[in-house]
Amino acid sequence: MAMGRSYFHSSSTASDAGESPPPPYSSRPPSIYPSSRSERTPLVSKPEIHQEVMPFSACLQLLGLIVFFLPFIFLYNLFFGGPSLPSPPPPPPPPIPTYSVAIIGAGPAGISATQHLYLESRGRDFHLNITLFESAPVIGGQLALNASAGGLVFPYDDDEQSPIIAEDIAGTALVWGNPLFTKSSEGMLGDNVEFSECPSQQVGYYSDHIVSETTRPYSKTPITNWLGLIFKYGSSVWHAGAMTKEGTGLRDHFVNPPLTTDPMQLMISLDILGSVQELARNGLDNRGISGAYVTEVLGPQVQRAHFQKILDTSTLTTMLAAAQEDYASFYVGGELVDRLEQVIGATSANVRAGATVAGIKHAYIDEENPAWLVSYGASGLSGLRAEAFDKVIIAAPNFDLYQASSIDDIEAASVLTYQPVYITFFTTPSRFRSDLFNDLNQILFFEEQAENSAFRGVRELAFVREVSRTRDDGSWGVEYLYRTLSNGDITEQLQQLDHEITWRYQTKLENAYPDLHPFRRFPTFKLSEKSLWWTSAIHTIASTVDMSWLAGQIVAGEVLKELKD
Repeated sequence: MAMGRSYFHSSSTASDAGESPPPPYSSRPPSIYPSSRSERTPLVSKPEIHQEVMPFSACLQLLGLIVFFLPFIFLYNLFFGGPSLPSPPPPPPPPIPTYSVAIIGAGPAGISATQHLYLESRGRDFHLNITLFESAPVIGGQLALNASAGGLVFPYDDDEQSPIIAEDIAGTALVWGNPLFTKSSEGMLGDNVEFSECPSQQVGYYSDHIVSETTRPYSKTPITNWLGLIFKYGSSVWHAGAMTKEGTGLRDHFVNPPLTTDPMQLMISLDILGSVQELARNGLDNRGISGAYVTEVLGPQVQRAHFQKILDTSTLTTMLAAAQEDYASFYVGGELVDRLEQVIGATSANVRAGATVAGIKHAYIDEENPAWLVSYGASGLSGLRAEAFDKVIIAAPNFDLYQASSIDDIEAASVLTYQPVYITFFTTPSRFRSDLFNDLNQILFFEEQAENSAFRGVRELAFVREVSRTRDDGSWGVEYLYRTLSNGDITEQLQQLDHEITWRYQTKLENAYPDLHPFRRFPTFKLSEKSLWWTSAIHTIASTVDMSWLAGQIVAGEVLKELKD
C-alpha cells in the first residue's frame, strides 16, 4: 500500500479491483486534535504536535503579576475567608456511665458520705445516683427523736411548743464541739457558723445524796469551790483539769484529718494511738489522777458520755468524756438536725425517710451484671421491695443486715458491741425540791445505786428548759422539762418521785453507745471486695459527731477510687 495515497477523491473513476483503495476507517474527516488512540490503532498515524514557547519577557510579566497580587489574596482570605469544603460532623461523645450508690442510715456518717460523694463526683467522667435510706421519718440518726405517729416530739404533744432537738438529748456532750463537721458544712452551705459560750453551770454527783459538785467549764470554777475540791481530792483535781484540756484539744486534730482506711495509720496521724490502746486505769495513774476523784467525778462523767464503767474503757474514752462534759458553747442561729437537713438539701441525693432496710445481698440480676440487692419496707406499703445498686455503704451499726459471706466479715463485726439507752423526757409544774438536788441543773449518778433507789440504773437527770403550757381549763403557766438517761424503763421509778409528772415521752435507742475498750485489732471499713463499706468501724476508736463524719468521708473516698479505677 502506497503511504502517500489520499483517503478521499473528488470523483469516482473506474479502476481494477486489485488497485481499489481500502474502505475508509471513519466517514468523518480526521480531527485536528491529537488522537487518543494508541500507536497500534490500524490505519491511523499520530499527527505531529507543534508547541510554541512563551517568550522570556512574557514570563517575567506573568511572574510580576503573581507577586503583585499575592498580598491581596492573603488579606482577602484572612478577613473574608475563602470557600472551603464542609468538614464532616464530629463523632458523638461516648455515653457517660452512671453508677448507683445506696447509703443506709441518715445520721452524721451517712450524710457525710452523701455530701462527699456529691462534691467529689462533679466534673468526673461518670455520674452518680445516690439513694439515702433512713428508717425514721426524719433524718439525723439516733439524735433525731420522732413521735409514735412520726414527726417531731413536742412537750405535751403540742406543736405550739418548741420541739425536742438533738441538743436537748445530748446536752454539752454534743453541741458543736465538732470542728470537722462545722468546717465541712460551712464549705457546703457557704456560710460561717458562730458560737456563743454557755453560762457556767454547777454539776452534782449523786450516790444517796449529793456527794460533790463541779463547775462547767472547769476554767470558770470559783476559787472557793476549787479550794474545796482540792481539800477533798488533792492534786487529782488540777491533774484532771489538765487532762480535760488535753481532751478538748483533740478536737483540733480533726480539722484536716487523713482519709485512710487503715485504722492504725489513722490513729497515728491523729496522734491518738497510744491513748486508744491504753487502759484508762493506767492512763489516769500516769497523769496523777486516782482515788475518790475517779469514782465520784470521772466515773459518772464517763457513764453519762459512753454508758461504760470507767475502768473498762480506754484513756481516750475517759479524756473525751471529761472534755464533752466540760464543753460549754453552742451554735447560734440553728440546730444540728436542721443543719444536716440543709446539707442533704444541697445535694442531689434521693432521700427515703421511713424506709427500713431488711437485708443486703450480692447477686446477679442477669447473666452478666452482679449488683447489691437492697430489700426494704416503707410506710404505707405492704411487703418488701428490692432495688439493685452498684455500691453500698452501711452508715449504721446494723451489721446483721448484711449476709456475711466470709469468716473475716463476721470477725470484723464481732469486735463491735453496743449498749442501749432509754431516753425519757418529762415535765413537772415545779422544780425538784432543793433538799434532794440543791437546785442543780444536772445530776450525774454513781455506777451503783441502792436497790430501793428511785434512781437505780439512771445515769443522768438534767433540767432542759422552761416550757409554757395551756391547761385544759384555758389557763396558762410555766412548767419544767427534764431529761433522764437510763439503762432501762424508769416509768415506775418516776412515779415514786414526790413530784407531779404532767407529760412524759420515753424511747429506747438500741445501739446508742459502742463499747470502747483498749482494742489491739481494728476492723476495716471494707466489709466485702464486692464494694460494700461500713462506717461503724470508726466506733472502735471513739464515738463523736466528728468521728462519724470522718468515717463517712473515708468510705465515700474509697467508693470514688473504685469508680475511677
